[in-house]
Amino acid sequence: MPKTIKDNDPAAEREALVTASVPRSAPVRGWRRARRIAIRSTVALIAVAVVAALGLYALANHLESNIRRIPVTLAAAPQDSKRLTVLITSTEVGPTGQSGQASTGTGMIMLLHLNADGQTGGVVSIPPGTVVPVPGHGMTALQNATIDGGPSLLVRTVTQLTGVPINHFARVDFNQTVKLADTVGGVDVTIPKAFTAYGHRFTAGVNHLSGLTAVYYARDPAISEQDRILRQQNLLRAAVNKIVHMRLLSNPLTTINILNALTSALTVDSNFSNSDLISLASGLKNVTSNNGTFVTAPTTVVNGQEVLNSTVSDQLWSAVGSDSIAAFAGQHPSTVTPTTVP
Repeated sequence: MPKTIKDNDPAAEREALVTASVPRSAPVRGWRRARRIAIRSTVALIAVAVVAALGLYALANHLESNIRRIPVTLAAAPQDSKRLTVLITSTEVGPTGQSGQASTGTGMIMLLHLNADGQTGGVVSIPPGTVVPVPGHGMTALQNATIDGGPSLLVRTVTQLTGVPINHFARVDFNQTVKLADTVGGVDVTIPKAFTAYGHRFTAGVNHLSGLTAVYYARDPAISEQDRILRQQNLLRAAVNKIVHMRLLSNPLTTINILNALTSALTVDSNFSNSDLISLASGLKNVTSNNGTFVTAPTTVVNGQEVLNSTVSDQLWSAVGSDSIAAFAGQHPSTVTPTTVP
């Protein structure tokens, strides 16, 4: 049985946010709202971690053990050009107020694509509950590919689905979000409506969160799974924004702690070297700014299940392969991923 957070038990309250098992079925349960999360925050997490290493290469090598590397069968080796496609996933968020064993499921699935010029590109989010053909397992939710065969099967499934060769794999652990928020001295989050969680009163407007208050915010028992994801994304975005705008990485006293928190949130394929990450950072700086396009693969509901709108999604996959995601977004503005969290 999962454990609930006990009253007056700081140790339990400081447990990392855990992940929940993914159901074998793939009903559409509000993932359309969850997909509206700030995708830029995920990419920015990786960008900040490796951009910092551009001026701290020795330190990046020193922290190499912090970035977990796992064996993943990839669809394509890195090319000589700067064109690159990385499959990025995130860990799921567990039941609010509960702890238990982590899930091997995937909370978010997206393709980060750098164009051949190394200066432009885009991010394509694929709703994890979308029912697709998973090799050897029939039609099932895309996120179940990770459960059935780990990252390698997910890579194979997405490659087969999109026809886009995948060069690298990366996973972001959002359970580290609270740790990162603490490391930067707490973060400011705007809350639209006052509420109380675990005895703490959150007011409408800007709230400064750190330690237990960040945990209470993200694990409010009154909110849904989708809202838990949104709130973790809010914490992550606030932390990344603080790092960038306050230039915290320019302070040698805080740099190593921040890099420790950032790198400990990353898991990448075993072929993703530090130098590869640093090279990727140059492109990410542009993609996360005005040179990047963020879209979500279009879906529709058939017999109660979310499936891809193949007429439009086929055009999207072709756009990724031809470095024309921006042009696709111009033709299909409804697919552009919102940058604000509802």
